[in-house]
Amino acid sequence: MSGRRTRQLRDALLLAASLGVMGSVLLLRRSREPSASPVPAPSSASAEPSPLPRGGEPEHMALDEREAQAGCDFADHGFGGYERWRPLPVGRLLVPPARAISTDGGYDLLVHFHGAEAIRKVLAPRDLELVIAGVDLGTRSSAYARALEGGGWDALLQAIDREVGAAAGIAGARARRLVLSSWSAGSGAIGRVVERGSRHVDALILLDSLYGSYMPGQTSLVQGQLAPYVALANAAARGAPVFYLTHTEIPTSGYASTKEVATFLLRELGASPIAVTSSGDGAPPGAPSLGDDEAGDALRLTRMYDGGSLYVRGYAGAGPGGHCAQLRLLPAILAEHVLPALGR
Repeated sequence: MSGRRTRQLRDALLLAASLGVMGSVLLLRRSREPSASPVPAPSSASAEPSPLPRGGEPEHMALDEREAQAGCDFADHGFGGYERWRPLPVGRLLVPPARAISTDGGYDLLVHFHGAEAIRKVLAPRDLELVIAGVDLGTRSSAYARALEGGGWDALLQAIDREVGAAAGIAGARARRLVLSSWSAGSGAIGRVVERGSRHVDALILLDSLYGSYMPGQTSLVQGQLAPYVALANAAARGAPVFYLTHTEIPTSGYASTKEVATFLLRELGASPIAVTSSGDGAPPGAPSLGDDEAGDALRLTRMYDGGSLYVRGYAGAGPGGHCAQLRLLPAILAEHVLPALGR
């Protein structure tokens, strides 16, 4: 079997395992009002580039508050080995059993922006021995960016250290390895962390979450806007910390979609994704689906790229169901790519 077919089969099988463990079916609500669009046009009609600094992104919205709080109708299998959510100044925290924290207070930390309840539902029962911080700040990327301005990011990490130490009864607890992930509007926070570089990031996972601004009156990206992400992708392609990027087929109006940005990043690296088709290069027969209509197509892989520690995956989802379904990929991404890279 060719390397390309092997990778594709591996991804399909991992996705099947993740979906099977959760035993959940994505329920696409047909009665939603138009305002529940996952990625509506920006609130401003201006064609000017985003005012955010380099690496920033335009203002965009995720799902409406009701759908975000409902966790996109993910099946709830409880907290696993975690006791409960612990409050943080910004967000909330899941602390795993004591065995996941070393005697010197070292622990592995996942900080996820947007969709905290959804990631709790898909990750907590998996017993990955991660401290998990979930941050929800509404459906606009700007809210996430503002929360981490100044010393917001460092303050959040310090609060997590204190809470883990208190829960484990260990003074001086500190994250030894840091994984960042975001979904949808949560990438507003990722942009601030990437710009600051205040602490080494061991893996970055962007789930249908990286957008871009156009030049005024054009459909080309603002020059240099995504430079930090290009640098991270270049480093990952050479085997540096894992960078895992996914996108859907959801179109955007007035700014670059996640698919356009993924294409741009690969082009900057001189790389091209491999097309995945339903015949020959697609997932094997019997690959899992999420249901009928759009939900059944939501996680159909359409293209992929592997290079060093850089992974890019494109999926067929083109609506709310496809957008929510991206969160279901997180357990397999962690288990197959991130934790092994961390020596786990």
